[in-house]
Amino acid sequence: MKRILFLITLLFIFSACGTGSDAPDLSELPDEPYIPVINLDYLQDFGLFTQKMLVSGLFEPETGIYIGAYILSDRIVAGDIAAFEEITGKEHSFYTYFFKMGQPFPLEWILDCISRMKTPNIVLTPQNIERPFDRRLLQETAQSFGEINVPMFVHLFPVSHEANYDAREYISFFRTARRYFNKYAPNVALVWNIYADSLHLTERLYPGDDYVDWVGINLFVDSRSTIADIRAKLDFFHFHFQERKPIFISQLGISHFSSRNHAYHIAEAALIMEEIFRALQTDYPRIKAINYMSFNGIDPVNMRQGIYNFSITDNERMTRIYNASIYDSYFLSKIEPGAGGNLFAQRISHTVRAIYHDGEFYIRTHADIGEYSRIGETDAIINIGANEYYPLSLALGRAFTVHADFNLRVVEVRQIN
Repeated sequence: MKRILFLITLLFIFSACGTGSDAPDLSELPDEPYIPVINLDYLQDFGLFTQKMLVSGLFEPETGIYIGAYILSDRIVAGDIAAFEEITGKEHSFYTYFFKMGQPFPLEWILDCISRMKTPNIVLTPQNIERPFDRRLLQETAQSFGEINVPMFVHLFPVSHEANYDAREYISFFRTARRYFNKYAPNVALVWNIYADSLHLTERLYPGDDYVDWVGINLFVDSRSTIADIRAKLDFFHFHFQERKPIFISQLGISHFSSRNHAYHIAEAALIMEEIFRALQTDYPRIKAINYMSFNGIDPVNMRQGIYNFSITDNERMTRIYNASIYDSYFLSKIEPGAGGNLFAQRISHTVRAIYHDGEFYIRTHADIGEYSRIGETDAIINIGANEYYPLSLALGRAFTVHADFNLRVVEVRQIN
């Protein structure tokens, strides 16, 4: 009995201590804003796209990608267009020829393309790499192209660190070429292009938007390449030019064999090919043409010598993967000769990613999506990982709607007309 009374006394004492005048009044503390914290690991991120009204470039399709190929050094088809299209199972819109200024004009090859309803795609290179900027030859070349009044693409003097062009002379020469082709061959779309390993020269050697119709990137992939590296190069080029010019993958080669270690890398090459062609449909909307370089650089008879095999006709799996990759109607089999000069709504990709959470898309609060950004209600902010995110629908306002493709993991913002 005494033990029970002792315990009751202790409880009374501690209760009294808890109600003393020094105890803080929690009701008087200021309210802290509550920001929910979400674990990023359980969320999906989406590519974010908006729309912008642009003027289309010469021969540029509003949607889709022209598909073409270089096959003149492909031993299996030996330049035969019909044989190549039978193997690949799809008509291509253009075929490619490497033409060194000063050599005989490839009239016969061009006429063969035209007879097969294919657009000639010409890579123009210097006659003499030590003295590349011969304006007399350039003028004669432009006049030769103008004698055939059909749509053509000309990739003038692709930029690489190996060529080591003087920037001032190169830009002056390219601008002169623009004047010559405007005068003698307005049927030609002039393409400025650069090798992917020389992208650091872009600003130094780009002649300016007024002097080019398209911009192009040359991308050769070997066994040491990773998808992340390839995407980084494409991202840089696409973000840099997407609001200025239609983009051409002027040369794409994916190696499945190397004589460096005499090893096949077919599984890796197939995976990269699938990823590139899938990404072209979803992530790079201003890329409007792609030229696949089907040749074996190891073949002794090949004029483009190297240690890699980029051919898609001499390996059954690579043929199958290429066929499946270009099967979609997004890859176009015909050039639109009247295309260009039209105002159209172009999808624009952003470096900003959208996060999907609880039926809503969110973007970083500091994200810049141009005219679309309008961060308002701060109580709608949530923490995802270590960053603050804001509902995309509130950031846009009422004049825009959000359309999502959960299979492709992309979300597109469209203006309400």
